[in-house]
Amino acid sequence: MLVIHTILPFFLLLLQPQVGNYTLKQDLEKDLKLLSSTSVFISDNTSASPSVQTIAHDLQLFGVVASIDASNSKYSSSTQGRHTIQQWKFSEGNIKAIYQIETSIALDTIVTQRYLENKAPTQHRIQNKFTFRTYAVSTSAGSGHLYYMSEAEQGLLDYRIGSRQVQINYPDKKEGLSDILPKVEQDVSIILTSEMKK
Repeated sequence: MLVIHTILPFFLLLLQPQVGNYTLKQDLEKDLKLLSSTSVFISDNTSASPSVQTIAHDLQLFGVVASIDASNSKYSSSTQGRHTIQQWKFSEGNIKAIYQIETSIALDTIVTQRYLENKAPTQHRIQNKFTFRTYAVSTSAGSGHLYYMSEAEQGLLDYRIGSRQVQINYPDKKEGLSDILPKVEQDVSIILTSEMKK
């Protein structure tokens, strides 16, 4: 009888619907810690004097999203190339869906650097690994109301709340980030647009 009491909770756990690996809370904690220990350049389309304090205040909203109980959602997962897409759809409440896209890239490229002086151009090899995680929330107010993009080592890169967009630039930028970020953002935008239409 003791064996049944020990094993039964384990089997019940296995029978529960899988709700995926939702990592927004961990990324928020990591990114806030990085921001508090690094001086950054902040671009904000709604403020002439943004600060780390205003970012921390904004991220409280994402903290609320990170603490949502996803057990009553409809979960699905898919892969498109190097992007793993997870989504949680809710039938009730203001939040309609939460999307998490993880993008893994192993960069190995040669960059030619040209100088204004009469120096000959030089070639530089860049080898680096990147893991981007992008979160988007569609609400009853609109499809792309909240957006958050982070890189595993670099930290928070970009977030949006409604029409407000904030971009973070680091003095010690991860090598190769500038080369691949525009393409990653473009790919993620296409994926989100497609997923939100479903």
